Amino acid sequence: MYGYKVENGEIRIDKHEASVIVGIFNAYISGMSMTNAAKNAGQLFCHSTVKRILQNACYVGDSSHPAIINKNTFSRANAELIKRSSEHKRFSRLKPPPIHTEFAFFEATEIHDTPKEQAEYIYSLIEVIR
Repeated sequence: MYGYKVENGEIRIDKHEASVIVGIFNAYISGMSMTNAAKNAGQLFCHSTVKRILQNACYVGDSSHPAIINKNTFSRANAELIKRSSEHKRFSRLKPPPIHTEFAFFEATEIHDTPKEQAEYIYSLIEVIR
């Protein structure tokens, strides 16, 4: 996992990578986007990689991984993730609501020779109500 290395069978902190992890957390908390936080910390990580880093609780330490960041920093970053996600959802509500369509399904009474013909027949039994 990024930020750690294995030495003599033990997981240890990789100092260079750990500094990148700390930089990503701090930059994201300060308001940067995920990719810009990574760039600011010296890495070209994609959005999803940064999100996985921000959500990975191993970085606060567990039974096998030493802590790279403190719990407060982890909590603040994840609160920011939730806040930004809810802001994104708020703007997405401006889109028109989806159109709901109702269908009627009629009972199949025929059997056709090929799977294609049978599928076409089954689909023909679906009627759009609205």
